[in-house]
Amino acid sequence: MRRCEAAGWLESIRRPLGLSPQPAEKEFTSCLGSGIVLCNVINKIQPGAVPKVVAAQSVGTAWDIQPLPAYQSFDNIRNFLVVIKELKLPSFEASDLERELKALLSDTKLELIALQT
Repeated sequence: MRRCEAAGWLESIRRPLGLSPQPAEKEFTSCLGSGIVLCNVINKIQPGAVPKVVAAQSVGTAWDIQPLPAYQSFDNIRNFLVVIKELKLPSFEASDLERELKALLSDTKLELIALQT
């Protein structure tokens, strides 16, 4: 349920992601695993917060891209986490991304929504 809410919220902020309305866990984590979407969402809410987002060439939907090398994905996620910490929002460790991303992102989402208003 939280994954669907988070996916819907991400789609409303950064269209189009190409996620299904009720994305499977693998689809959702694949969308966020490179950190590109996370950084772009933060930059949409706080322009320039992440000055450099490492991206890859898109093959179809915004998240269906050639995988970034692990070090580039890590850079994006680390940059996102730095901004989250600066904004005093709920944070997580990069290693938690696959295990607990849904719940952590949902908590962070609520705080980001509050920043928008």
